[in-house]
Amino acid sequence: MRTVLLSSGLGHVSRGVEIWMLEMLRHWPAGGGEVELWSGGPVAALQADPRYLNLGSLGRENPLIRRFSWASRYRWEQQACFARTLLRLRRHSVDVVYCGDPVLTWHLKRFQKWHGASVVFMNGMRLSPHWGNHLDAVHLLADPYLEQARRELGSSARAHFFAVPHFADTETFRPLPEDGAKAARASFGLPENRFLVLTVGPLGHVSGKRTEFLGAEVAAAGESIHLVHAGVEEDGAAEARKRIDALLGPRVHWLGRVERERMATLYAATHCYSLGSLAEPFSIAILEALASGLPVVHHRDEVMCWQSGPGGIPVDMTVPGAAAAEFRDLAASKGYPERTRAARDWAESRYRPEPICARIVAELREVRRQYRERGRGMGQQEATAAPSAL
Repeated sequence: MRTVLLSSGLGHVSRGVEIWMLEMLRHWPAGGGEVELWSGGPVAALQADPRYLNLGSLGRENPLIRRFSWASRYRWEQQACFARTLLRLRRHSVDVVYCGDPVLTWHLKRFQKWHGASVVFMNGMRLSPHWGNHLDAVHLLADPYLEQARRELGSSARAHFFAVPHFADTETFRPLPEDGAKAARASFGLPENRFLVLTVGPLGHVSGKRTEFLGAEVAAAGESIHLVHAGVEEDGAAEARKRIDALLGPRVHWLGRVERERMATLYAATHCYSLGSLAEPFSIAILEALASGLPVVHHRDEVMCWQSGPGGIPVDMTVPGAAAAEFRDLAASKGYPERTRAARDWAESRYRPEPICARIVAELREVRRQYRERGRGMGQQEATAAPSAL
């Protein structure tokens, strides 16, 4: 089986789906067949990897389209990547295309007879099961999503829906001893003797991260508790930053975009992870935080609770003061080491790369088998119908 991992944004931005595609390539199992990673932009770290291809298409951060909304830019990025992808697929024999970009995936399914690959959508956007029911398969990221798809579609299900969570590299993301954590804080210019709440993700109003609400909770938690933010800016970033600065002053630390290679050090430098979102499709940052031994304070959302398990601290992120109380308790608690062990143990037991990658490969093989079976069935129907048409 030959699989293409496809991401229009990779090389242009570094968000959840782009990080996931990089990690999939890195941890692809030896028995998983041939794999290639195709990106919309250049990834310097992969230039020497024979499994990597830069399609060289327009990115959403291109200055020519920067004045338009994020949604419009993302749609154009996918459409620009589609033509180059289709030509490449036409020239090369590919069994499965695995993609997390909805517009790009949709067009690839429309032109399936032209390229012949099975089309699998990684639904990291919480799109309705009805949206992807015409595809060959939809990769869902948590069991509650699969239960929802079965309830909503019932006997009308056409696509192969399967649930396998993302993984975290538990060797790279891990707790550091205290001297290592101190060195990590120093490398980012973060203060000692303060309880550091980390949040990772774009700043603005597009992604629904509600960083302003989180800033207000940290502000209410007490002077010894600081907020650390790492991530790019999106629409509305200037306004969000201004509000949080007014709330926290020197107690907020803006790191901007942190290179992927330094993220493990950043998690290890802090004490707790949190996000103000009321819903997340499936947060890779939560997994990496758990693997790093960070308790995660998050909204009482079904999927986030399923994801964080005993390493999570669910609160109502619509109620002012609820998260602040948890931050204070964590900072003062003698049971904090037990919290970190629970987070780390959960990540090791549930989110190690090897078993999860093996499950994904097995599902992709099943998708391809079903596609071939359908093709043979259609051929037999045509052969049977041909004599009676004469």
